Amino acid sequence: MAANSPFDCVLLDLDDTLYPGDTGLGPALRRNIDEFLQAKLGVSAERAAAMRVELFRTHGSSLAGLIALGYDVHPDEYHSYVHGMLPYDMIAADPQLARTLQSIPQRKVLFTNSDRAHMKRALERLGVDEAVFDDVVCFETMNPHLFGEAREEERAAGGDPPVVVLKPSVDAIVAGLRVAGTNPRRTLFLDDSERNIAAGKALGLRTALPKKLN
Repeated sequence: MAANSPFDCVLLDLDDTLYPGDTGLGPALRRNIDEFLQAKLGVSAERAAAMRVELFRTHGSSLAGLIALGYDVHPDEYHSYVHGMLPYDMIAADPQLARTLQSIPQRKVLFTNSDRAHMKRALERLGVDEAVFDDVVCFETMNPHLFGEAREEERAAGGDPPVVVLKPSVDAIVAGLRVAGTNPRRTLFLDDSERNIAAGKALGLRTALPKKLN
């Protein structure tokens, strides 16, 4: 660890944190979500846009909201559409970012709500080796119950729809802390979302709202 550092670990968000929020991916993502909702639910473009806003407000993401409302949507189906068609070439390589990450001596954990495929493509565009991180917390690691045998068992059991775990929920922050393996007061959490930052702060994390890491 760095001498005299107040931190033993850094939890780093991905989207709009490791790369700028003005790349153009945000509007493309919203457009893809709207198109997915139109195709999946048979609603108009105007209704899809309104649903996207409301689902994010009440559930943290459109996918989480759809599952909570009982729609039969598999995460891979959703992510392959809304992330799979993103214009990743809008993310520019950032050698300085790569050097900055390599220079951080503390344990580094990438902590993202995104699925692993999106994470890998974004890091590749940035020119950042995933191996620079000591561990990764992403959609799949926070939601193993939505995949494979665990998902089928939940579906067979019936009952309430499964809960999707995403920042800023307590369960998501706890998952990040568990992987960090450090005292929350000695863990720095960097995220562009004020809601996520507030959730981390409530659980004792040291927090920052970076415009960009470097």
